[in-house]
Amino acid sequence: MRVYADVAVRNTTTQRAHERAVKEAVARALAHAGVRGKGEVSVVMVNERAIRALEREWKGEDKVTDVLSFRFAEDGRMDMRFPRETEQLGEIVICLPYAYAQAQERGVRAREYIITLAAHGAIHLAGIDHERSAREARKTDEIQKKVIKNLVS
Repeated sequence: MRVYADVAVRNTTTQRAHERAVKEAVARALAHAGVRGKGEVSVVMVNERAIRALEREWKGEDKVTDVLSFRFAEDGRMDMRFPRETEQLGEIVICLPYAYAQAQERGVRAREYIITLAAHGAIHLAGIDHERSAREARKTDEIQKKVIKNLVS
């Protein structure tokens, strides 16, 4: 069974969020990560103050970061006993001002960097954590590269 990801993007900033590309990046990253079934993912674009508050609350660090993921489905696996049901996989929070600044610093287009962040967040929702092992770090990198290759031209 393939993954069907219903991705909702909400932009709380005044900066361009590249919603269509973000939706596609999330869906493709989930598929490449092996997620199967129907799932919902929420992506919220926020400012520095909002992401700092989330980082402080959930990670205990008082800093701005580019992306946070909050996984609702255990190990990225959807409950296939009810295949017609749509399961909430989680939420991805992207700090757009920070993403734009990072893109400029790295010499890449903002759209490409935002796609990378969306894919990165989706990979975490699938239960893959680049900080857990070198193997998972390689898998994260491989999936991100596949998504970018397909969406950035």
